Amino acid sequence: MSKIRVDYIPSRALRAVSLAARLGLVAGIVGVTGAAALAADPVPVEQVGAEYARPQQRIDVGGGRHINLHCMGEGQPTVVFESGLSDWSNTWALIQPAVAKRTRACSYDRPGMGYSDPAVEPRTPEAAVADLKRLLDAAGIHEPVLLVGHSLGGFYAKLFAVTHPDRVAGLVLVDPSEERVWDRMGDELSVRFGPELVRTARREAEGVSGLIAHFHKCARKARNSGLDETWYRRCTDPVRTPLGEAILADRRVLQATMDYQDTQWRELRDSMYGDHPEADARYARLFAGPAPLGDLPMLVMTHGLWDLSDATSEVHYRAWRGAHAQTAALSRRGTQEMVPMTNHNIQVEHPKAVIDAVERVLRQVQDGR
Repeated sequence: MSKIRVDYIPSRALRAVSLAARLGLVAGIVGVTGAAALAADPVPVEQVGAEYARPQQRIDVGGGRHINLHCMGEGQPTVVFESGLSDWSNTWALIQPAVAKRTRACSYDRPGMGYSDPAVEPRTPEAAVADLKRLLDAAGIHEPVLLVGHSLGGFYAKLFAVTHPDRVAGLVLVDPSEERVWDRMGDELSVRFGPELVRTARREAEGVSGLIAHFHKCARKARNSGLDETWYRRCTDPVRTPLGEAILADRRVLQATMDYQDTQWRELRDSMYGDHPEADARYARLFAGPAPLGDLPMLVMTHGLWDLSDATSEVHYRAWRGAHAQTAALSRRGTQEMVPMTNHNIQVEHPKAVIDAVERVLRQVQDGR
């Protein structure tokens, strides 16, 4: 068994969350290093960081709620960026301005994140999809959009595409979270690794109740007494230095708020990482059959750095990689690409690769019009 270098390995609990989303087979995989060299360079974050550290357009989506929308550039289709768990629009600061040189590009903050008002209803994937549709309608974005989603936001983008196919022109999924990974991949992995090892890996990946409880504790702490420096580190993502000082300072303030911590907990609890068999059955129906997304231009990016020092880790790796291949196969025009030397946050670690992916799918959409 080989060991691939990793720059950051999450704690066991965080790793369980990322692994509960990732799993798979290997099909249609292409390295992107050479292709990314042709992409536009990211705009220096010092030039744009301040824009992400304040609200932009707070769009009224009804029910007394406003969602923060940040658009730049001109052209069609509009590219809409969907952030992952615990994240909001500033995670796209290295990507969005470069894409805006080619077409209109919009990022937004889901309810309770960044500068958007919190929502009282459960933070299910269906709620996220409904909020995105409300936002697009209220903002006057009626033409099909190119959706770019990272992590949990990648699953939201996929769900939006299959439930609102008339509103989506293309998809770029950046290391997307996956639903029902072990149901989809278990038999194939058992043939390769044996059922006992796969059962062990599944228990690890699906054991996220501890992290849900931890985030609940963070939310209570933020509500009752606030987060000191120690609790802030326990309850938030690692610092993302490439995003620049203005964004990092803004994240430090907003991530400590009660609304942020409460939303982070509820998004994880209500997602497909939680125990929701009815939702799992619904997703199985939605994504069943050959190419339910038809001929939609689509690219799925998979991070390339994995610790393969033991057999269980390799099961997780094959599951994540294979689930991404299955997601790419939802469209007859879908492809999967490995991004070498990256961890989960590809949009921060290798922004040029993401810019290139968006530009290539954008060309497919524009050429097909």
